[in-house]
Amino acid sequence: MSIQEQSREQSRRPSAYAPMNLNPLRLANATIQAVDQLGAATSEEIEKTADEIMRGATEVAAKLRELADAIREHTEIANAQVESFCSKATSVFERIVELQDKLRANEEALQAAQAEKAEDEALPLPAFIKKGPAEASEL
Repeated sequence: MSIQEQSREQSRRPSAYAPMNLNPLRLANATIQAVDQLGAATSEEIEKTADEIMRGATEVAAKLRELADAIREHTEIANAQVESFCSKATSVFERIVELQDKLRANEEALQAAQAEKAEDEALPLPAFIKKGPAEASEL
């Protein structure tokens, strides 16, 4: 074959791998069918993926709702315990204040009683007064 014949033959064939007697109408029909099949398969895969994503999202949403409910319950329990603790602590603090007031009052009463007792007691007499009047020979 000459170079010109080869170049004409190659210009008729779209590719070196295409068959020699290729009908363009059949090629177009086969291409359209392949594109349709590819589109259908792709759309089915996309729908399956979308369904799987929705199932997964639904499961995640359900788990998140369960978690929110559990947190809500734990928060209520914690609030009740904190409230109980604060109530008891306040009660103890009030009792401490009352006890301090009573101790101060008792201490003040004790000090007043001691002061009164000290005032009532006579001071001890000095030794020379206890001996009595001095005699002339002692002088």
